[in-house]
Amino acid sequence: MTTTVKKKSTRRSDSKIGLWLIGASVAIVALVVGIIVFNEQRTASAPVAQPDVPAEWINRTTLGSPDAPVVVQLWEDFLCPSCQAFSRTVKPQIVEAYVKSGKVRLEFHHFPLQQHAPGSFMAALAAECAADQNLFWPYHDKAFQVISVEQQGGATYEKLSEFASTAGLDVAKFQACLNSQQHQPTLNESLTQAGQLGLRFTPSVIVDGTLLEDSSFANVKAKIDAALAAKGQ
Repeated sequence: MTTTVKKKSTRRSDSKIGLWLIGASVAIVALVVGIIVFNEQRTASAPVAQPDVPAEWINRTTLGSPDAPVVVQLWEDFLCPSCQAFSRTVKPQIVEAYVKSGKVRLEFHHFPLQQHAPGSFMAALAAECAADQNLFWPYHDKAFQVISVEQQGGATYEKLSEFASTAGLDVAKFQACLNSQQHQPTLNESLTQAGQLGLRFTPSVIVDGTLLEDSSFANVKAKIDAALAAKGQ
């Protein structure tokens, strides 16, 4: 009889421990999810502004001194996760280390992929409309921030119009431009050029004519430094 009671007590104890472990696991998962959601929301709500460079260094989708010795082309898709990560981490480092000093000029090129349609094409058209008001770069940053969290849901007409307001554009002019799809020929031309260059992935980063297989900052920096050294910079 005593043995039976001990077994029941052991089972109850094991059951309580099991329930506690399950509860602790659920709490940990909820905490991790909460942290991820918080970080994503903070990223999507981050402020955007025109880059801190001379005004004459900003011309539609180019950023940097017209006399910069090295040109870096960025071929990107606003719904490409790798492009979103590049825009958030690598691009700001290039701007700080090279663009602001006049050593590098960035050129953004549209490479919207069919598998990310319709959002990839809508966002590209919207970004060109922002470029009409010479506010492409703030729009670029806000679009990548929000779309990286919401994906297709972040590339709707309503969201793209919100980005325009956040980036300081004249929203009425922006919407008229987007509604007319007046920059569709620009996208078509960009896609044709990407095909001629044999580009296969996004982001495609080209440093002074050389396509990089690795778009990490360490590799981009090494290629820029080599190009500058070759030009005696």
